[in-house]
Amino acid sequence: MNVTELEGFKVHISKGKCLVNPENITIEAWSTEELNSIIEVLAMILPPLKANYTKEWRCVTLREFEKLISIYSSGKITFCAKDLEEAKLILNYVKFLIEKAKKEYMENGPPEEKELELKKKLTVLELYKYLPKTNCGLCGQPTCIALADKILRGEASLNDCKPLKDPKNMYLIEKLRERFGERILKSLGWGSRSVDFYR
Repeated sequence: MNVTELEGFKVHISKGKCLVNPENITIEAWSTEELNSIIEVLAMILPPLKANYTKEWRCVTLREFEKLISIYSSGKITFCAKDLEEAKLILNYVKFLIEKAKKEYMENGPPEEKELELKKKLTVLELYKYLPKTNCGLCGQPTCIALADKILRGEASLNDCKPLKDPKNMYLIEKLRERFGERILKSLGWGSRSVDFYR
């Protein structure tokens, strides 16, 4: 196997294996370190519809750059890219997320099994229950349900909801925190967009 170095990862590049577009290159990259201790943290720092955790494979699959990016606890990362420049961008994004997950792990430790299970239960309709339901449009979305969908996809933040910041609506955040916990609340962007990757 022909392995090269790219953005701090050992990388094998092949062509013709990508199912969506055979013209794309397929990247198999390996982190210089195992991600065993942070793989579940990585799943928790991103919104539910942006990151899917598979316990059996200890793998997080991300939806980003209109791609699926799989990150394994062994340190292996796989995805398709249109060219080497896009591959570099994606690898830098993965590096950024790994650093964020390591920081979260150092500060708060690994998530409990129940947190991972709760995150799977956070659907658009479930999140909608905790929004003010004003359909005011101040967030840039036409309805609160549309905002809930964008939040779960990582395309918007709970912070974008202006009425939610009103003291009379803070009980909604408290109920959301009570039901799903602080880590999930943070993954939805409450307080900050700490896992934004500016590209």
